[in-house]
Amino acid sequence: MSSDKGIRRTRRGEIPRTKSTDTGDDHQPLTNEMTGKISIEDVRERMQRLQQDVLAQITNRLDDLVAEVVEGIEDIAHSGVKRTRAVEKLYHDKKDVGDSGRLPEKEFRIRNSVLTDVFNDVKHVRPIYNVWLMILLSLFLHTISNDLIEKGEMNLGFLTMAAGLAKFPTVIKLWSLMFKSSLLVYIFHSFWAHQRLKFHPKSSLVKVWDKLWLLIFLGYQLTFLFLPAKAVIAAELPPPSSLIIVMEQVRMVMKIHAFVRSTSPRVTSYKAHTEGRELNYPGFSKFLYFMFAPTLIYRDSYPRTKTISWRFVVWHFIEVGFEMFFVAFFHERFILPTYKNFGIEPVTVNNVLPQIFSSFLPGLGLYLCGFYCLLHSWMNAWAELLKFGDRMYYKDWWNSVSYGSFYRNWNVVIHDWLYTYIYKDFYEIIFPRKKAIAMSSAFFISALFHEYILSIGFRMFYPMMFGVFLGTGYPLVWLTQKRSHSFGNVFLWFSLLFGNGVLLSAYSMEYFARINCPGFGSDLKDVMFPRSWMCNSTKAVNS
Repeated sequence: MSSDKGIRRTRRGEIPRTKSTDTGDDHQPLTNEMTGKISIEDVRERMQRLQQDVLAQITNRLDDLVAEVVEGIEDIAHSGVKRTRAVEKLYHDKKDVGDSGRLPEKEFRIRNSVLTDVFNDVKHVRPIYNVWLMILLSLFLHTISNDLIEKGEMNLGFLTMAAGLAKFPTVIKLWSLMFKSSLLVYIFHSFWAHQRLKFHPKSSLVKVWDKLWLLIFLGYQLTFLFLPAKAVIAAELPPPSSLIIVMEQVRMVMKIHAFVRSTSPRVTSYKAHTEGRELNYPGFSKFLYFMFAPTLIYRDSYPRTKTISWRFVVWHFIEVGFEMFFVAFFHERFILPTYKNFGIEPVTVNNVLPQIFSSFLPGLGLYLCGFYCLLHSWMNAWAELLKFGDRMYYKDWWNSVSYGSFYRNWNVVIHDWLYTYIYKDFYEIIFPRKKAIAMSSAFFISALFHEYILSIGFRMFYPMMFGVFLGTGYPLVWLTQKRSHSFGNVFLWFSLLFGNGVLLSAYSMEYFARINCPGFGSDLKDVMFPRSWMCNSTKAVNS
């Protein structure tokens, strides 16, 4: 019994009293440790031992995983050929352009996301997911130990998340106004379509009516882009909240364009005085479903699943929350300490280059986290809620050996919209059979909107993303067409590592330069000219 009591006292942080063997005293003198007070050195040693234990477990698990993969190579070589061909047929299906010059349409069918099938079917991949979680746990433990020693408290990204969502009620209000505005499109478009039937097909009033409403629609689109951006700037929303509004704004603009572009031809081609059937105009419920459906391509109906797996929904929303937490953690651990003093100290090559190279891994980490959060977790959660069957939001872009394949596969949602409503229209209508012009137009619009999102979200005009898209990404599509499979994939990953690191570093330096460095004395110059290029003063001027 005495031994058990000693163990219980030890677990509470106490040291059991024993009789001295050197003197005749009944008890030893009590020290600070023996009174139950734990010093900072004890905390440091315990956290270091815990971190070493976690790293050792990760190392052992990686060794076991490698052994399992090596043992399974022979089985995969013999039995995986049929699966590989089936996957390639499913995820890389292509169709040739017909003699009429018409490009194929997007086909919807019930199918899972690539990673969903991979996690469920390939037993060697799920452990990699678990190992990645253990690596994150190791980073968290390392941060906890540093925070406890240096600051005496733990943060782990909570302050960043709270600051980023500080004005979230304003975000909800702006989103509601944008959504209500988008619903008006259906009302006015339906009015245009049904009033058009009252005109005689050969009447000149039909052309006037169409052109009038086309101008109204274009004016609405421009207004929809301008007013929310102005509201974001006026409300001084923090970058995370600003990005939510701007990304939703762009999503609604793309959906509105898709609905009008897809339904207008059936209206203009309908002949009320010769056809016996009624105009096949979609009902409001179809438009409303499309506004929430995880696709940017309008159809009157989509393949639907029969049931909802609430476990699937909850798990993917949990993943979204965890990934937001991880981004905040990355910001506090890697970005803020590296760039928060940019401009306070003299800006030289010697202190800028190490910052750029140190941003390579964080940049790639944020890129992968954004991909997994938006294109896998978020989209799959909403698809399950809406019973949306086609969940091909990305393909196996990580296996791409050329940039053309990468751009087609990594974000299928955006690619489908650019292909259907930009590339096809330029190729078939505006500049028939001019593939280079059609592709250049799609790249230009994609680059423009990517830069628009970053400019409004962070309230600075610094067109690095626009330059990377057109100056690097577009030429690489042509330059990497004839590359070996091994070299092409290695080059792709190297460019992703290098490119995302440079972009993260460039935007971070410009963002903090606008906080720490004096402006140019003109509102127009402060907006248009990069401040990080001319920030060499040792005196910080908080703006």
